[in-house]
Amino acid sequence: MPATLLLRPFGLDTLAVAVWERTSESLWAEAAAPALAIVAAGLVPVLVVIRLSARRD
Repeated sequence: MPATLLLRPFGLDTLAVAVWERTSESLWAEAAAPALAIVAAGLVPVLVVIRLSARRD
């Protein structure tokens, strides 16, 4: 994560950076929504691959 913080463009905050900043300040409730968005964004491709692989069988 520190590499992401150092290499990001100035003025641009990603969801991962938002979660990192909020959790480092112990703002767990505020970090929950961006963290769930990251999980949802990662879950969509997994579900698509599972559905496509089920059609091949």
